[in-house]
Amino acid sequence: MRLLSPRKVVVALASVLALFVISANPAAAAGPFNIDITGGFLTAAGNTFDLTPGSQGTPPCSPKASTLVLNTDTPAAGQWTVTGTFTTFFRLGTPPSGPWYQADITINAKGTYSGSSPYTLATAASQHLTFQARVYQVDTGGSCAKDVLKCIIAGRAVSSAGSYTGTLPASAVGDTGSLTASTGNAGGLNMVTSSCAAPFVAWNGQVASLHPLNFIRVV
Repeated sequence: MRLLSPRKVVVALASVLALFVISANPAAAAGPFNIDITGGFLTAAGNTFDLTPGSQGTPPCSPKASTLVLNTDTPAAGQWTVTGTFTTFFRLGTPPSGPWYQADITINAKGTYSGSSPYTLATAASQHLTFQARVYQVDTGGSCAKDVLKCIIAGRAVSSAGSYTGTLPASAVGDTGSLTASTGNAGGLNMVTSSCAAPFVAWNGQVASLHPLNFIRVV
């Protein structure tokens, strides 16, 4: 989870995630297929973030590389995983204002698919969306250095809806998917924070929701 550019996401903050990387059966897996975040909304601690690239204007720093990948199983197994890391830049407030933050996010999502295109995506215990985000305030004086670690945020969400338009277990460039998930769903784990300073101290124990998280196969 990106907020301002396909290779950055503000899922940021709150799909923010401790990650337990789970892989599909290597003998049956198809992929990895590189994916980018294309949009969606993240609601966390009373803030709603538009994940559509460019929705908050141009961040002060250049895009960071994403390592998000999609893996799938044979049609009979019907298992999918999305794992990897991405970076998003964001500001707080409505409208967004103030300092820019950088969230380096590690994410793992795992579940099943069924039907035909658009496939139904689902997760269930213990197949979750887990995440960890390290949030920094960035220097806007030209260096874009990660000046100060402001917070480490982790959580576990469970999907309540999702779909994938394309061909599975194979995938083609341009295939798209979406997931709606919340830490408040049964089996979820509300946000847990550490090493936090204002304005993120109050995020501990809060519900985080994605509605939805959209992605696209890029290469």
